[in-house]
Amino acid sequence: MTNSNTALNESKVLTDIDNFIISMYQAYSEESFKQELIQLIPQFKKIYQPTRQYSECIKIFHSLVNVVDEILNGQDISLVQSFDDRHFWRLVDTLSDLKSNASLQFIKFKAQERRNQKSLLLYLQQLIQHYAKLLFVRVDLAIQLEYQHEVDIQQFNQYLQHFLNRVQNQDTCFNDLQGYAWALEQGEQKGYHCHVLLIYNGHKHQNDFGIGLQVRDCWSTLTDQKGYAFISNTPEYKKKFEDQGTLGIGMIHRNQPEQVQNAIQAAMYLVNPEKDKQYLRVAMQGMRSFGRGLFANTKRRGLTAVTS
Repeated sequence: MTNSNTALNESKVLTDIDNFIISMYQAYSEESFKQELIQLIPQFKKIYQPTRQYSECIKIFHSLVNVVDEILNGQDISLVQSFDDRHFWRLVDTLSDLKSNASLQFIKFKAQERRNQKSLLLYLQQLIQHYAKLLFVRVDLAIQLEYQHEVDIQQFNQYLQHFLNRVQNQDTCFNDLQGYAWALEQGEQKGYHCHVLLIYNGHKHQNDFGIGLQVRDCWSTLTDQKGYAFISNTPEYKKKFEDQGTLGIGMIHRNQPEQVQNAIQAAMYLVNPEKDKQYLRVAMQGMRSFGRGLFANTKRRGLTAVTS
């Protein structure tokens, strides 16, 4: 982790701050407002890095921090508890002035996810139309809870870029890969994580669970054993969806419309604008949160990245 002065979990701190700002726009008490500031401001200062890009809610919190620092003028953060009405309402006014920024953040997020959905849908349709059968493998990449405090967004992005390089180069378990898509997210429990869809030539690969295990091992190695992966292609997990008639991973045949529709529906989860609080609260300059291959009818089909 680049910020070596703290063992704080960056993702958790930012998620807590995000939840705090949202809750303040819904309902708040003066007491809880002050207590949250006293707890979160020191944590924020330890993980904040001005060169990074933060979500609007985090920016709003940063504005509150600046107001608090001005009022305290170097005094201990615990004195926030004794702020008088004038100081308290100055903070409330700061929140109120920036409320539209928070609303705009969610509008932009949902609009971007809808654009990503359209892009991914077209890509999948092109692949399915070209191949008689494709093997769909879904793996979610994350960091084990006990190591999350060591992996900030910069480190996670480095791990992910190394992984995507393996994908694009078709190294080892990515041999005969014909397409892929990925979405980087931030969850309250998982922290930074990435949903990955890998699409193989169904004439050359049939063992989707076996491939998933190899992908899991690849991620573990790239993260120095700090990472873990959830494989959707386990027999038990697939059976649950098969019983419901919604199985959209494993072998997908072009001449089986139900399989095709299920595969597309399952893939759309990667870029679902209705997901609850899975957006990134922080990013590196120029960092992407979604990518897919680029369909081209060539020998190296599908392995050029398209991102947004």
